[in-house]
Amino acid sequence: MNCFQLIKTVLDEAYDAISGTTVEKDAAIEEAFENLSKDYQNLLNKGCLDYSDPCRRFAYIYKYTTSHANLVYSKIDGHKVLKELFDRVKLTISCIGGGPGSDFLGIMKYCLRSEKSVELKCQILDRDPAWSESWSDVDDKVESTFRISTSHQPLDVADPVIWNKFSKHFSADLFTLIYFMSEVYAVRDRANDYFAALMANMKPGALLLYVDNNDSRFTNWFDGLASNAGLEVVHSESGWEGMPYEEQKTHLQPYYNKFTPDPKLKANIACRIVRKPAS
Repeated sequence: MNCFQLIKTVLDEAYDAISGTTVEKDAAIEEAFENLSKDYQNLLNKGCLDYSDPCRRFAYIYKYTTSHANLVYSKIDGHKVLKELFDRVKLTISCIGGGPGSDFLGIMKYCLRSEKSVELKCQILDRDPAWSESWSDVDDKVESTFRISTSHQPLDVADPVIWNKFSKHFSADLFTLIYFMSEVYAVRDRANDYFAALMANMKPGALLLYVDNNDSRFTNWFDGLASNAGLEVVHSESGWEGMPYEEQKTHLQPYYNKFTPDPKLKANIACRIVRKPAS
C-alpha cells in the first residue's frame, strides 16, 4: 500500500464524518480548499492556522499530506545517519506539529518498504487534538513487520503554560519538523523559547529532521536556533523534489475527479539533518 492508497482510506473516514448530503459536503470541502489557500497566502502574517473544521482537515490531507510524507520517506531512505536509527530494537520519535500525519506516514512508508522490525513509539504533538481522529488507527490499516504505538499531545509551541507540561518528548531519538516552522513563523517571538528548550534538552546523539519551504526566512530561523544550541549539521540541501512514480493521483478516486485542486506533486524545499553532539 502506497501513501496515496493509505490516505484514500483516511479520506473515506473523514468524508463520512462530515455532516450533510453529498452535495453539501462537496460544497463545504471546496470552500475549505479556497479558504486554506487564502490563509496560506497570508501565513507569514497570521500563522498557526486553525484545523478544527473537519472539512479543512480533509482539504489539507488531500492536497498536502501525501507529498510531505514522501519527503520524509525520501530523507530517511536517502541518508545513512537516519536509516541506522531504524536498525535499533526500539526507536522513539517526536513529531513536532505532526498532526496532519506527514511525519508519521513517511516513517511508516520507510519501515514498510525496508521491512524493518523496529518497535516504534511515535509521539505526535500538535495544537489541534482533532487531528488524532485521522491517524489514531492508521497502523491497523496495514500489515507490517514492525510494532508501532502512537500518542497525541495538544502542544502549543507559542504558549509556555501549555508546552511546559509536556517534557517527556524531549527524550526522543529522532525529532521531525515537517512544514511546521513556516506555520508558526508569524509567532516566532513567542515560539523561540520552545524550540530553544527542545534543542537544549535533546539527548546526545539524537537527530532532528527539518523539512520546509525553501525560504530563507524559515531556514535562517531554524539554522540560528540550531547553531545557538550547538547542534551539528549532518546534512543540508535545498531545491525541487517530486513524487515517486508509484504514487498515482488516481488512487484518490472518487475525490480526484470530484474536487478542483490537484494533490501537491512537487515542492521547493529546504532540508536539514542536525545532531546533538556527544557530551
